[in-house]
Order: sequence, then structure tokens, then C-alpha cells
Amino acid sequence: MEKKGSIGVFDSGFGGLTILKEIIKVMPEYDFLFLGDNARAPYGTRSFDIVYEYTRQCAKYLMDHNCPLVILACNTASAKA
Repeated sequence: MEKKGSIGVFDSGFGGLTILKEIIKVMPEYDFLFLGDNARAPYGTRSFDIVYEYTRQCAKYLMDHNCPLVILACNTASAKA
């Protein structure tokens, strides 16, 4: 199967891997790049500004690595950023 492109999936840890697993099942025609920011986890105790900046940096990293679509698989990033 020819791949249609790459999708980035981001979480502050490894929990997003369960989401990635389900996405792959319904979108096997895409390649995926997962970024788990374990170095700065947990995000839940961080301020809005810090979570926003970390999320922006991670999304930029994925976009810079040929992922025009980035899925936030991180509850804290989705809620705060």
C-alpha cells in the first residue's frame, strides 16, 4: 500500500501510544511519527504559558519533520494549550 503522507502524534508521555494504535487501525495508509515529551513530563502541574510553549515546540518539531498534520494525544496540552 502506498502511503499518503505523515501524521504527527504528540503526548507529554507514553499514554498517547494507545491513541496512536487506534489511529493506525483506521488510517493505515499514512505513516506516523510519535513524540512523547517524557523529558518535561508531567505537564499537569505546569502553568498555561509553559504548557502552551512546550506544545508549540513539539508541534513545530513534528511539522519540521514532514508532518503537516499533528494530533494532540495529550489531555493537558489539549485543555491548556
